[in-house]
Amino acid sequence: GKSTFAKTRELMRKPKRFYDVQRLHVTDTGRKNALSGIRATVFGGTSPLGAAIGMKLNHFGSICVYPHRATGDFSNPIFRELRVNADLGYKAAIRLMDFTDQNEIDFTLKHSNVAICAIGSRRFYKNQEDFDDANIHVPVTIAKAIRDNPEIKRFIYISAAGADPNSPSRMLRTKWLGEQRVRDIYPDVTVLRPTTIFNTLDPNNSPQGKWGSMLKMFNRTVFRVEGANGLVQPVSFGDIALATINALKDEESIGQAYELGGPHVYTWDEIYEMFHSVTGVKPYIIPLKLETVLEWAHSPKLSSHYRYMGKYWMYPEFLLNESIDITTNPDEKSFADLYIKPVAFATNVKQYVEDILIYNSGAHEVDPQAFNG
Repeated sequence: GKSTFAKTRELMRKPKRFYDVQRLHVTDTGRKNALSGIRATVFGGTSPLGAAIGMKLNHFGSICVYPHRATGDFSNPIFRELRVNADLGYKAAIRLMDFTDQNEIDFTLKHSNVAICAIGSRRFYKNQEDFDDANIHVPVTIAKAIRDNPEIKRFIYISAAGADPNSPSRMLRTKWLGEQRVRDIYPDVTVLRPTTIFNTLDPNNSPQGKWGSMLKMFNRTVFRVEGANGLVQPVSFGDIALATINALKDEESIGQAYELGGPHVYTWDEIYEMFHSVTGVKPYIIPLKLETVLEWAHSPKLSSHYRYMGKYWMYPEFLLNESIDITTNPDEKSFADLYIKPVAFATNVKQYVEDILIYNSGAHEVDPQAFNG
């Protein structure tokens, strides 16, 4: 007869499956070294939002692959976060040369059953080609690779609230075009459209980074464009990451679109007033005409390496972002349909400002009596 060891091995042997799994099975009760059933490729994982999504996935034992074209060392603050986030064997970073090459995208999806696209254009882009590449060409290539891969069960695509083909913002125009093409290629995609995102992982990519840079560089002086006081519905990057997880768990979200915004709507004047209130710094605001700012943006000095000093507030896309209303459509699905109550901006504003102070070498100290959030 068989030995006890052979019988034990036979009992422990993984049974062979004679069928293909048709849906995503998620187990979210484990810890970092568990197996959640999710093997995700997170495109844009080196952005603050993509990193937040990966962190939440890793928290309950998901395996994440991060394709990137950034510098994958400790000089990158996002990589510093990702390296300590997951257990050994639960993360991998793959550097690609061309995100519009479907063969390279196929390689990153080889062992995955979930794909998440958090790729988007940067605020300081100037050329139309850069916007087209980030918001149209790359997402379309990813959607084609997912369509041709039967192992991918879910695809989450992060677009933008306010995306419209007639928007004055090149980012919102190209986001709309990219979203339409992705949905044509892969109709089962789940689309998330966040409003203006505030994050604490890399604040310089958030609007408070613009405010903090001017506070430091120009001796508490803040430049504002006349009339650039649109409505903003700030949302935390953690809430968008949680919405991504809940969408993966809920099969009813397949093929649906959700507009995700915070619980309150402000003007940009009110946003900056909160920043000044928390820090206790007396505001010195200089109004400028839009023509003057655009003239400065194209000056020879800002075409050299000095452009990085003003890129967070003097670039056309950032100016347009503050002059148009970016809020959610009440007729669309929202956080409530994903069983989430988003965090109010006023709850996190102190944390946003504290991070700015750290990044600016502690120019000013937070007065704990100035704001009781």
